[in-house]
Amino acid sequence: MEASSGEADGTDPVKLETKADFELALARLRRRAPHELAAFILSLAQHPGPVGDQVRTCIVGDDVEEAAESLRLRLRSLESPSEYDHRHARGVEVGQHLVFILDAIETLVLPTDPRRAFGLLVAFFEADGRAMEECGEHGWAVACAFERETGLMREAAKGMAATEVAAEVSALMAVDEYGLRRGLGVVIGLGAAD
Repeated sequence: MEASSGEADGTDPVKLETKADFELALARLRRRAPHELAAFILSLAQHPGPVGDQVRTCIVGDDVEEAAESLRLRLRSLESPSEYDHRHARGVEVGQHLVFILDAIETLVLPTDPRRAFGLLVAFFEADGRAMEECGEHGWAVACAFERETGLMREAAKGMAATEVAAEVSALMAVDEYGLRRGLGVVIGLGAAD
């Protein structure tokens, strides 16, 4: 399937604007294995915001009493957050956002196209500054995501030329303003023979 023009301008290539868009999305989701969809839904349930709330309610939706209790709790939690609560929630979201991105790279791209996964992982590391600036006091969660990302990058690099991997990783390590790129040294030298 061809990429939409959205990829070129940085917007999301998945469009859900028309009835045809929704039908195409539904058809694509129906082709997925049930265990893949269940794992994805469970990952969404861990989200601390309204999406996670909605998914957790959906999970208990087969029991009316549990669903009603979940909704009551959600209604009680609608009070306006303090500025601290808002900043805290935003920091948590940054870490969770990174985890979701890594999950998608690991399950959707890496198994079929390690080279493309490697490129995405390079872009992930290039976003470390934005992640650290936005995470507030949740730098540990962000650092854990980048540590996990190093393992995925190592896996993606296995089928690539060692010189190509070394060039990319060295360029990343040369600019390490937040100390998140130090562990990338383990990736160098793991590529296939040139």
